[in-house]
Amino acid sequence: MLFFRKRKKVRSLDEERGKYGTLNHRNIGITAIELDKVVGSVDRHKDFDQNFEWMHRRPDGRSTAIEAAMARGEILPPIDVFELDNKYFVVDGHHRVRAAKKIGQEFMDANVTRLIPA
Repeated sequence: MLFFRKRKKVRSLDEERGKYGTLNHRNIGITAIELDKVVGSVDRHKDFDQNFEWMHRRPDGRSTAIEAAMARGEILPPIDVFELDNKYFVVDGHHRVRAAKKIGQEFMDANVTRLIPA
């Protein structure tokens, strides 16, 4: 008998920020972040599971090209994230996060905007 584990979607920033009320923004700039702390998305939380694998489709050419470039050690632009409660939510760079996690990368450069409860 086969059992299939239900995959969880990545967290939604809108759902998380609802717990805090008003939030102030502080631009931290580009810094290295731990990929294990990338837990959600601003607008694509239905597209990826908690490991940033596609929920409802197979990787496309863009995904595989980004993964191959990262595996070769190519430097790609930093991703954009919001930081809330020491967790990161992707604004731009979902494919790069997916590729980095898939090849076992632990850190990646990100342009970070910290959300701070008022």
